[in-house]
Amino acid sequence: MVITQLWIYPIKSCQGIAVSSVDLLASGFKHDREMMIVDEKTGMFVTQRSDKILSHIKVVLPDENNVSIIFNQRAITFEKQYVNTVNSKVWKRELKAFDQGDTVAQFLSEIIGRNVRLLAIRPMDTLNSAKNILFQDSQAVHLVTEFSLHHCQQHLADYHIDVQRFRPNIVIGSRISEDAFPPFIEDNWQKIQTEHTELIIKKRCERCTIPSINPQTLAKEKAIDHYLQQHRTFKKKPVFGISGYASKLGTLHVGDPIQYT
Repeated sequence: MVITQLWIYPIKSCQGIAVSSVDLLASGFKHDREMMIVDEKTGMFVTQRSDKILSHIKVVLPDENNVSIIFNQRAITFEKQYVNTVNSKVWKRELKAFDQGDTVAQFLSEIIGRNVRLLAIRPMDTLNSAKNILFQDSQAVHLVTEFSLHHCQQHLADYHIDVQRFRPNIVIGSRISEDAFPPFIEDNWQKIQTEHTELIIKKRCERCTIPSINPQTLAKEKAIDHYLQQHRTFKKKPVFGISGYASKLGTLHVGDPIQYT
């Protein structure tokens, strides 16, 4: 088995960026989920669960310090700033984050249709927290296999099952074929190793309704929910993919062979 795709999602729930290599940090992939949109009034984080339009917001990282956000024919570029601290929360986990200013907030508010703010966080800001992750839901790194995606596509022939429905960091496949190994082989993995890195697998990924959102049309396709309920339930909850944390830091590359136990 080999790594066939690597993805980062700089702004939580917005479009991902495919990369050929990435640094694996204790907090996850470098630049992954380092920013998050929150409702200005409630402080609650905004995702595709409530605002499907986020799947049409493109994010580009021109360099280490700057971010470009693109929506339709509009774009804004800004430098990340770490001055104005605010309290934020991802589910029950409380975090100190940094507001990114009024200009980008207004840009995003016009897209989403209500007042929102953009927050940022750095790996160094979570070093003393119970979970050393950024704005991820629960674990640092999320993984799926092409074998499981192929099973999903076979059972949903009338739909295009884009990997971005599941928003993984790592996609594992085979140099032979997408059905060279059984689907859901990853369910029982405990550890994944490359030559320079190691991941400890903590859990199967519980799924909300985001995979049922067509990334192109934004249509809600309930057949995906039905597929998960029929084929992919664990402890009465829909699951797909696995997640965990780094026990050995380093750089991952597309094409890296992996070993699992």
